[in-house]
This record gives sequence, C-alpha cells and structure tokens, in this order.
Amino acid sequence: MKNKLFKSALIVASVAAVSPAVAGDWYFAGSAGQSDFKAEKGDIDGALIAAGATGLSSSLDDQDTAYKLQAGYRFNQNFALEGGYINLGKLKYSAAYTGGAGRAEIKADGWNIDVVGSIPVGQTFVLFGKVGMINAKVEATVSATGPGGAAAGSVDDTSSKGHWGIGGDYALNDKMAVRLEYERFKNLGDENTTGEGDVDLLSVGFVLKF
Repeated sequence: MKNKLFKSALIVASVAAVSPAVAGDWYFAGSAGQSDFKAEKGDIDGALIAAGATGLSSSLDDQDTAYKLQAGYRFNQNFALEGGYINLGKLKYSAAYTGGAGRAEIKADGWNIDVVGSIPVGQTFVLFGKVGMINAKVEATVSATGPGGAAAGSVDDTSSKGHWGIGGDYALNDKMAVRLEYERFKNLGDENTTGEGDVDLLSVGFVLKF
C-alpha cells in the first residue's frame, strides 16, 4: 500500500513538472492543536474486569497536544497535492484495583499525503477539503502490578490508513495565510495488537507560499 501511495503522488507531481500548461506554487504549512483519540473508558475497564480485576477505579485522558508539518504544491486555485509529518500525541489510561494498579499509553504519528480541493471565497478566504492516506505508527505501552508481581510490555503497528479533512485559509498577504482545519484519521493501529480506532485533530497554523 505504501509503495502504491507514493508512486501515485510521484506521477501527479511529474505531470506538473513536465507540463507547461500547469503553473503552480509551492507552499509550507505548520499547525498545532488538539487531538482526540476515539476510545471508550468502559471498553478498557471491561477488559480488566474480565481479567479478574475488582474494586476498579480508572481515568482516561484521550486528548493531547498535536502538531503537523506539511509541504504542498498548488497546481491551480482548485487543486493541490500536500504531504508531510503529523504527530497526534498520545492517549493515557490509568487504573487502580484490588491488590495493584495499571497504566497504558497509546501514541500515534506518521507521514501523510493528500489531494486537496479548494474553493476561493472572495479575495482573502479559501475553503478546502482533502482526502488521502497516512502511513501511521501506533505504539501501545502497558504496565501493571498485582498480587502476582509486576509486568510491562509494548507493541506497535505501522500501516497505511485513510485520512480526510476540511478547513479554511485566510490570507494575511500574498505570501502568508492563517489556516484552521479539522481532520479525521481512520482506524489507526491493528485490532489484534495495539487496538484500532479513529483520531480527530483540530488545529490552527500558518501557510507560507514560495
């Protein structure tokens, strides 16, 4: 999947490079915001209870600071190709139960590539939507203590998953714009190892045009 994904991006970029009819612009976008891991505390609690935990008290922090660095090429006012690095932060879970305690963290980051469609609204504002893929690494780390002693371990998964987003750019001048964006990353991780789930990202940042 990864090879096919980047091969497709290379083909699109090559068309822009060799065709004199396409006159576009390179740009860089950097954003930061809040990620939201779509996890249910009850599901994690249920797994511990099924394993024999009693007197369970737990907490789940499924939101974290996230950031992204993107480079893009705009072929015209309606179409661009964009990709880069995205760090979605981590989910944190902790529990206390009769005779022990447990902690778990799940973090996600990866490299993405998206096709971006844009609609100018007036002279300074652009609405856009994007769809593409992220080659995401998801790592789950778990530690626990109990009557039988202490144990710890980690598992990870790297795979390409679907990604989409919507947002808007507000131009400050010819070279700089402010960007507000909402994105969803679908089914990150592996159901049988790290667990699998969606992650949302709401971010704000700047776009620099070259």
